Amino acid sequence: MSNACYEGIAVTDGKNPFGPYHVYFSSADYNPAEPGYPSLLNDFAKISMTRDAFMMFYDEFPLLGSLPGIGGGFFNGAQELVFRKSALEQGLPTMLSNGAPNPAVTVAIENMGHIRTPDGTCARDEVLHQGGITCWVAVIPAQPPAGQFDNSRGGTGFMLGSLDFYGFVPLATSGDNRIAAWAWTGLSALNSAGCATCNATIRFQGQLFRGVDKYYDPEAANFGGISAPQRVGPIPLGDQCGAAGLSSSASCPEGGLATNGDNLTQVSQAQGQIWAATSTQIAQTYTRANAEIHMGAVYWVLGTRSFDSTGKFTLTGQGYVAAKHEDLTMPAMAATPSPGGRAIMLFTLSGNGGPIGADHGGFFPSTAFGRLTSTSNGLLNSTINIAAMGRSPQDGFTEYQGFPGPTRPRWGDYSWGFFVPGSGGRIYFANEYIQYPNCTGASFTLANATCDGTRNGLANWGTSVNYVVP
Repeated sequence: MSNACYEGIAVTDGKNPFGPYHVYFSSADYNPAEPGYPSLLNDFAKISMTRDAFMMFYDEFPLLGSLPGIGGGFFNGAQELVFRKSALEQGLPTMLSNGAPNPAVTVAIENMGHIRTPDGTCARDEVLHQGGITCWVAVIPAQPPAGQFDNSRGGTGFMLGSLDFYGFVPLATSGDNRIAAWAWTGLSALNSAGCATCNATIRFQGQLFRGVDKYYDPEAANFGGISAPQRVGPIPLGDQCGAAGLSSSASCPEGGLATNGDNLTQVSQAQGQIWAATSTQIAQTYTRANAEIHMGAVYWVLGTRSFDSTGKFTLTGQGYVAAKHEDLTMPAMAATPSPGGRAIMLFTLSGNGGPIGADHGGFFPSTAFGRLTSTSNGLLNSTINIAAMGRSPQDGFTEYQGFPGPTRPRWGDYSWGFFVPGSGGRIYFANEYIQYPNCTGASFTLANATCDGTRNGLANWGTSVNYVVP
């Protein structure tokens, strides 16, 4: 039997978020005709809801070189799935007692690996003429506040994705200025027995936006992206790496924080709009002879009310966010539902203060956020707020993995924000930070590496969960 990869879906049996749960599993090998079958990997899954559907996305990769993906490549593109939400809420079995599929549990699938992009197809791009490069990637479902669904066009669910396809390959130097919005419509058809009306009713469509604010953060060959610096501090695991003879100096050098490329990680829906941000390099100029390059964020706000009436999205806002002399990574956005209301962008703040060592040498990785509106063209009052201050450098095994060869630092992927109705206007948000000071010297050895229970021997990151009324 081949190794199988599944996406687990846990649905509470009632209102208690701690369970009990109904648990479902979706196999990446759902289609025997798919290139790479039966050894496909589902990666980077994200979820959302509509009135009728539980929406799920993941990127699909072939696991075995002997069974390559579309066009002989390493990637099969974004997979978009919508399940009948009420069936999952009721915990209905997917199979009847006689072994037949349960007609009450329905699903529609769009394999975006078979949709052409502006730069070619997933089977063959227009520059390198290879497979697996110009595939739709990280097309993230937009998450609305509870109950704030778009019920037009028979029930609608939205998605958004960036297009810097060549950020995955070494020739990438220019970034991109395009984004694409997508929509499922007719999702109420999922409620028909056996999805009887799905083919006639459910539609999947997209719209390309050209000339939006440009973004540039190429995904390096080792999937680390451009590294963002952090404040200098104690790195006991790095010291152990050096003591093991893997460095010519006392410690193995840090690799910084990975920015992981310029794909989206979260998309939110509120105020008749969808909101999303991604990492990008930003030039900060203080004098003509003194320019600094830092990681920042670019964001876009797209109107959905125009889609409801005309089938076309509108660009209602965009802008850049940067921290003076410092770096921002893993941005995400969430908005209140009130028309014209506020939103936040959340991110990791880190940095070494740039060439002048500003901010007393910079910041250890911290959870931070800023307020904005769809038309503010950046953060309100140009203010960044720190929700949870980092207390040490990132000192995990990914900083030194493979050293003295190439390192592959990692960070985040998990930024998320969400408006909670009935909470007094709160947006809850979460991001990674370094929550404890690193212990040093004899207090840290590979045999006793917990720093009195404040970290794991091979990692010291934590997750900060916060809320704000924007």
